[in-house]
Amino acid sequence: MGDAVQSGILCANERAGLMVRVSDQSQSAAQRSHDPLPVDQVTEFLLANQRSICGDAVDLSWGGLQLRALKCRSVDDSWPMIALISYDAAGLQVAYGMPAAFPYLAHVIGADVSSVSRQDAASLVAGLWPTPVPLASVADRRRIKDSWSAARKASVKLDFATAQEQLDAALEVQTRLFGDADFTTTALLLDLAMVLAYQEDFEASQAIIRRAGPLIDQSPRAEDRARLAGYQASIAALQGDHVVASEFAKNATDKWRQITGSDDQQALLSLFQADEIQATDAQPELALSLAREAAILLKVNDPVSAYAKVSEALFVLNSSRVKPPIWRSEILGVLGEASSAIGRASAAEAFFEKAISLRRSLQGDGAGMVRLLLAKGRAYQREEMNANAIISFRQAIKIAKELPRGSVAVRVDELIPFAKAVLAEAEAMSSEDDKLGLMTELYDAFQIAFVPGRDEVIDLASLQMADADPQLAKLVSNLKQSILAQSELQGKVAIEREKPAAERDDKLFELLTKRLEDQTIQSARLRDLLKKNHPEYQRFGESHAPDLNLLRSALKHDEALASFLIGRDASFLQLVMRDRIYITPIAAGEEDLSRIVRGLRKGLEIEGGSVNEFNLEDSHLLYQTLFGAVSEPLSRVKRLIVVPNGPLSTLPFGTLLTGFPTSDDYRDAPWLVKRMAITHAPSVVSFVNLRSTRPAKAPGKPFLGIANPRFSGPAPALPADAAPSCNPEGIALHSRFDSLEQLPDTIDEVRSVIASLRVDGADLFSDRSAKEEVFRNGSLNQYNLIYVATHAVMPGEVACQREPGIALARPSEIASSRATDGFLDASEVAALQISANLVVLSACNTATGSNSTVQKGDALSGLAESFFVAGARSLLVTHWQVPSAATASLMRDMFSAIGADRMLATDTALQRAQGLAIDNADTAHPFFWGAFSFVGSGTETVFVNEAVS
Repeated sequence: MGDAVQSGILCANERAGLMVRVSDQSQSAAQRSHDPLPVDQVTEFLLANQRSICGDAVDLSWGGLQLRALKCRSVDDSWPMIALISYDAAGLQVAYGMPAAFPYLAHVIGADVSSVSRQDAASLVAGLWPTPVPLASVADRRRIKDSWSAARKASVKLDFATAQEQLDAALEVQTRLFGDADFTTTALLLDLAMVLAYQEDFEASQAIIRRAGPLIDQSPRAEDRARLAGYQASIAALQGDHVVASEFAKNATDKWRQITGSDDQQALLSLFQADEIQATDAQPELALSLAREAAILLKVNDPVSAYAKVSEALFVLNSSRVKPPIWRSEILGVLGEASSAIGRASAAEAFFEKAISLRRSLQGDGAGMVRLLLAKGRAYQREEMNANAIISFRQAIKIAKELPRGSVAVRVDELIPFAKAVLAEAEAMSSEDDKLGLMTELYDAFQIAFVPGRDEVIDLASLQMADADPQLAKLVSNLKQSILAQSELQGKVAIEREKPAAERDDKLFELLTKRLEDQTIQSARLRDLLKKNHPEYQRFGESHAPDLNLLRSALKHDEALASFLIGRDASFLQLVMRDRIYITPIAAGEEDLSRIVRGLRKGLEIEGGSVNEFNLEDSHLLYQTLFGAVSEPLSRVKRLIVVPNGPLSTLPFGTLLTGFPTSDDYRDAPWLVKRMAITHAPSVVSFVNLRSTRPAKAPGKPFLGIANPRFSGPAPALPADAAPSCNPEGIALHSRFDSLEQLPDTIDEVRSVIASLRVDGADLFSDRSAKEEVFRNGSLNQYNLIYVATHAVMPGEVACQREPGIALARPSEIASSRATDGFLDASEVAALQISANLVVLSACNTATGSNSTVQKGDALSGLAESFFVAGARSLLVTHWQVPSAATASLMRDMFSAIGADRMLATDTALQRAQGLAIDNADTAHPFFWGAFSFVGSGTETVFVNEAVS
């Protein structure tokens, strides 16, 4: 456009547009007024300089000025833009900016806007577009851009929790302004679906795909549908469904082939404006799609096809006009894996070296380097070059440890080859010290593996009992509560986010997103305070378990801690003892272990009025599968601390058999619990914390009991306009109580426990006094032992129950909040302040998991986790419903032992009581004694003062 002079248009110190002047002295102003304005030149200029595509021009008379208006859209984010063109005495003028700035744009090119109302301006702008265009601000656009950019930066670091928060923030503004039917909205949704899938929240990820899919299907952009198929392929691959992933990947590649082979390479800028077309070079996208397809083909054991696909990918990229170097690194990495899979080890090594060198030059030793080094390590291990494999894995793990908290850098299955390489190399070593060094390295690597649900709240909860430092305890408690509030808000945001546009409350979504943003800042501030004021707890700025030496020093000579790394096809046991560590392979993956555990649990159910037969042989088979390789050192153990996850979380380990059964008599079976006391620890970190933060004294009140709440009673009359339906606040309906039976035997059970403990001043609430207010009266943290004997209700068991809860006395009036509705849900429990050394949940399924937003780990799920998070030092929980008589007998025996010996560890007392039940023919079946599990660190006693002295 000749000699154009550009100047920025600022709004609140931010660039809001552009002013362009082109001087022309060859004609007078009067002559120029008859010439057509150079719309084509302006359009070309804006495409080249502002990355905007403009459509047809509209003639306007505005503020005494004749001008032409170009409706445009930004290539980068599809935002609507407007360009106003006019002549003045000096030449051509162009004012370009957002539609909301129309009056000011007109003003800067000479229009008199003093007499024009904002409403008239808005009406004129709205008429330029075929569908409504939001008059958004520069700040709105900046917030979307900054949040999206922050999300992508976090994703590059594999910090998907932060990426999710930033994408939610961007989506709140984007959907409020443009709704769902917009290119940027769907692009943000697809990014969010991937971020959720990387965190293995596949249900939420698929919900986002279901929301975005129909919108993308209506898009005139072929690229949108190709990218959707690619995202679906990646999500299915992360979910482990590689057959489905392969189909999606092929579909994506086919679509990119059609695009690159067509003269009509569309890149329309929005779903509601179908008349703007931009030609793009889609070949790099095709190359990346081919590489993704190749990577998935490797997962379905088709290395030959994979090698052909990725070789084509490299050729396509080399032939492209645009060659993103980071994509070249990705393709070279997949080519290295494919070469290794077909036996071309030297070529694989060369490809990996090129990929690593290129990646390092572009991004340094970041998250992308972790993936390449892991892939290189897998290739070496496949060739049994174990020393080289260990070096590559070691490099990857070193980088992964430096990534931000919450980064999903290493998954369980990616460490399986490392474990195989380490064990093979250790087998050839003669030095025990060298073996220990390798095993320590492997242990450290296992601790950074991403396990869905692993969270810091459980670990923090174990620190808040540090009575020796009340300031630390208070800070930890505040951080814990902040993280819980953050988690609850994330759940609410997710619910709104996944709704279709017609059902979504945009104002509520905006409010929740803002609250989540504020809560996230608050959590970060408290973490920084913890790190600054208590540097000895700096590990809570990380996500890794304690040093192995610290863990070993926390164990006694006759104790062992068992934790598990469960992969899709193979797993590993880590058995840590004071003098050494054993890491052994388990010849079963997640699905196999789930099947075995489900089979054993079936023998612990009642069918047809009688208890099923328990499969003793399968119980021994599972013991051999898990512990067979360490049976000799395990025979010297008197206490086993178990940190289970995945399918093992629903298994009471005491029901395993250490030897093959010689008869059908349950009394003669070699139960594991007969040999050792068993404790379930929520996590390795919490175990170490519990061992190192023993409270100095017990709370002042000895006992709080809840038994047989009154569930029956007249239902209060509902207002005429009220309907008995589920409510968004989660307030329990009175109809929830109708299906609950009274539990009169639990009163005798609790009284028997009080008598067995020989304590004075116990408080027992039953019937109508066993109400929710008991937990909210401010004195809950003054009780040393809390015993709850009532129904545990799981989601789906009663109307509108969305998370686990315990049923208390039915309120006599309609509840106005969850605090008085008679149900204490898991999220409510987690927010309580408890200081008890022991909480007993003598109700069915209190150790069972669910989809509660409170849950943070597999080793401790459902209501049990919530009480631990609230501050309970140890727990006694049940895995299934147990008859009242058997429960009462078991509890009486257990607490009688504690009453007789106040220094007796709680898990040992439970072991003795279970042993007595096994010796009794009437209760020898594990159904009667196996449901109870002790959760803690193993050394806890009910009476702290006596134990400490």
